[in-house]
Amino acid sequence: MQWLLTKIGIFYARLLSYFPLNLLFTLADIIYFIFNRIFAYRKTIIDLNLMNAFPHKKSEELWFIRSNYYRHLADLIIETIKSISISKNELKARLQLQHDSYALLKNYENRGQHIFVVLGHYGNWEWASLLAGITCKLPSYALYSPPSNKTFEHFLLINRARFGCQLVAANQLKTLYANLLKQTSLVAILADQTPVDTENAYWTKFMSINTPFYKGFDTLARRTDAIVLYASIRKINRVYYELSFETLTENAGQTAENEIVEKYVRLLENDIQQRPEYWLWSHRRWKRAGISY
Repeated sequence: MQWLLTKIGIFYARLLSYFPLNLLFTLADIIYFIFNRIFAYRKTIIDLNLMNAFPHKKSEELWFIRSNYYRHLADLIIETIKSISISKNELKARLQLQHDSYALLKNYENRGQHIFVVLGHYGNWEWASLLAGITCKLPSYALYSPPSNKTFEHFLLINRARFGCQLVAANQLKTLYANLLKQTSLVAILADQTPVDTENAYWTKFMSINTPFYKGFDTLARRTDAIVLYASIRKINRVYYELSFETLTENAGQTAENEIVEKYVRLLENDIQQRPEYWLWSHRRWKRAGISY
């Protein structure tokens, strides 16, 4: 039954993806109204996350963030659907790589080193992984967390790789390392996933909460002496984003253990504090950090 329902959902999502985004705005508005006024999607999870992340904010401020988050989430759902059929030209128009960051990336491409791009569930990370296969001349990989639904996973693997970026499961770092030994590549990593193995995770204060982070990408970057960039995705208008890079290190092999993870956490935290509504508040980010949902 799950297989059939997934197939039906993918079929209708694919149909919707061919509608212009301007028309899909109407559907996003409806989704936002439902989330905000009728069925408060994961309200308890969102409110607990916000209260713990911003302990000094008043309830009215937190309500405002939640409402704006629902607005962004509704747009993000539509944008993710649109990614099924979006063209390269439209993608580059909707998610623009900041000029200086483009020059930085092109400079690094010619150094003969791997380039690791670390980002969070902030802005539109789905489009960022698609853009990697278009913008960079190096072979590109993106780490992902495999969903339990195998039919949906198969769809994701095909859709996300259609512009050339190959997906590698987060539990297959050894396979990725073997590929990196063969050729210089770009690797995109969503580094704010919740680690299962908390004993071997890197723990640090994140949004006022003691939080575990995966450190496998830090180890892999140091082992391959990669250049590591932090990707910041700024929403400049509805369904328009700007992507910029900040260099965490040009020689990861010379950094201390977990130094790259710590730098990443601080930059992501800064982005969230400036515009909190664009982070994924509806996931259980701190379920292994003592917060009971």
